Amino acid sequence: MLSKRVRIDIGMTKFLKVAGVILALLFLSSCIKTYKHDVQQGNILDPDRLARLEIGMSKADVQTLLGTSMLQDSFHPDRWDYFYSLRKARKKDSEKKLLTLFFKDDQLYKIVGEVTTTDEQSGSSQTKTVVIDEKPKSDGLIQRGWDKIWD
Repeated sequence: MLSKRVRIDIGMTKFLKVAGVILALLFLSSCIKTYKHDVQQGNILDPDRLARLEIGMSKADVQTLLGTSMLQDSFHPDRWDYFYSLRKARKKDSEKKLLTLFFKDDQLYKIVGEVTTTDEQSGSSQTKTVVIDEKPKSDGLIQRGWDKIWD
């Protein structure tokens, strides 16, 4: 028959082995990476649809072409903002695009936004900010002269 001290030592040894295995499994579980997916928010603007956008279109035509804008300001009902954001999984930076449409008398008169163009020869893409405004600004003589000097 084993003494109490020997039984306690055997019990403690089994306990330490089990605790060691549980602790090792706990540390190993922190090495497993969980799945993260890309997060898209806003209006996805198709380049083909953007190419069909024209100055002078009605609000209904623009809404049919691009969909309802995500950002509608109650103080500026004639301004529609189409915002798009893409955050890639495990990346710190995100892709953001903003297209702003201005209406006057329910007709599109100004487009401000970012357009991505692709060079067919080299295959590289470039994003640039574009302002499409049908009517030139009616600045005064001094302002036009100042703009010519500094532009």
